[in-house]
Amino acid sequence: MKPTFYPRLAWMGIKKNARLYVPYLLSCAFMAAMLYVIAYLAVTPALYTVNGKVNGSGTSAVAMTMSLGSFVVSVFIALFLFYTNSFLLRRRKKEFGLYSVLGMDRGALSAILFWETLLAAAFTLIAGLGLGLLLSYVSQSALLRLLSLPAAAFTVSLAAIKQCAITFIAIFALLYVRGVLSLRHAQGAALLKSENVGEKPPKSQWLLVIPGLALLLGAYYIAATINDPVQAMLLFFLAVIMVILSTYLLFISGSVTLCKTLQKDENFYYKKRNFVSLSSLTYRMKRNGAGLASICILSTMVLVMLASTASLYFGAEDAINTLAVQNHWHPTEMADVRAEFFSLYGSLFFLGILLSVLFLFATLLMLYYKQVVEGYEDASRFAIMQRVGMTKRDIRESVNAQMLLIFLLPLAAAALHLAFAQPMVWQIMQLFGIQNLTLFLGVTGAALLLFALLYCAMYRLTSNAYFRIVSTGGAAA
Repeated sequence: MKPTFYPRLAWMGIKKNARLYVPYLLSCAFMAAMLYVIAYLAVTPALYTVNGKVNGSGTSAVAMTMSLGSFVVSVFIALFLFYTNSFLLRRRKKEFGLYSVLGMDRGALSAILFWETLLAAAFTLIAGLGLGLLLSYVSQSALLRLLSLPAAAFTVSLAAIKQCAITFIAIFALLYVRGVLSLRHAQGAALLKSENVGEKPPKSQWLLVIPGLALLLGAYYIAATINDPVQAMLLFFLAVIMVILSTYLLFISGSVTLCKTLQKDENFYYKKRNFVSLSSLTYRMKRNGAGLASICILSTMVLVMLASTASLYFGAEDAINTLAVQNHWHPTEMADVRAEFFSLYGSLFFLGILLSVLFLFATLLMLYYKQVVEGYEDASRFAIMQRVGMTKRDIRESVNAQMLLIFLLPLAAAALHLAFAQPMVWQIMQLFGIQNLTLFLGVTGAALLLFALLYCAMYRLTSNAYFRIVSTGGAAA
């Protein structure tokens, strides 16, 4: 067998599944670039030295903030790539099953998967680090301007490159091991049928709905009734954990319960578009619920992060003036205090923007992957419906009904979480010296509006892609 046999099969598999692989590879490269940028900003001399001397004007806060940010990003990237890679595995299992039926053993399948992983890792590091070098130059210039520091020469950080390379090599190695284990635990015939195996709705839904509602109402009560900034800071993470748990419980169990309730309404359920969309949703609702909950949590993170960090930065001057009066600061102290404030709040604001872009990108990509993969799974069912008289117009109406439910639920829940989080977040803002409530509410409203516009644009893109797949029987490329 030629040494290029497995690499060629791996390359053919990537090309054949370009609709899924191209967004996956681009997202890997983008995340590698973001990790390099944040790791670079944590160590670049441009932020910490001026004319060859250490700049003590609060830049240690920048280093600490960016170092923490690089750790958060590394963990998030690992979790996100494991999630999105599962969509690729689901789509490829049928192909691997065909190889297995044709006589390939599991060692050969592992070799194909190895070359696919190697090609993906190579593209990620080459394209990601190339993009990261460009973005790090732009980010350094923007952050220096934001912190009112003098312009500085651009450098390439070998430490940041090393951190990025080690992180992604480790992630891709774990992805490969996970893929090999999933192939070894399934027979060829089972792999061939894997796309057609539905996930049974979980039983005893009210046993999950009730504690989910209790946790959510408890978290909302904590957020709405706290009047002490210090207490708000202490209870914030407890409330966040309660909201995350309740969101998963309600999306997984409540969505199934809602679908079953609607199916009992014959006047609603036995309309063509509702029948098809509800049947499709209920067929895999447990998996859908977990995905929708993840999208809701990410959306809430983006909104809270943008609102709080922007309020900190734009309200810093008011905070300095308020604290100066309260603490009777001498005018000569104000310059150092202002430098410290803007260094900390400016770096938090900049990191908030970077993380918000990363989380927003991940949210939109999760929506895209979820619907495209499930479009391929639904294609055979829609093909059967077309044979018994369902028109493309009926398919479009059914798709729109399904898409609206899938897209609106996470957005509406995220907006509700944000609304109830405002009193607690505002108390924490006051702890940092922010007193301008109008600014805080205005920034929050602007963040929600911008996010909703981007979210609706992704809804249009995803619904069109899903429609093309199901209306052509899964043949859309």
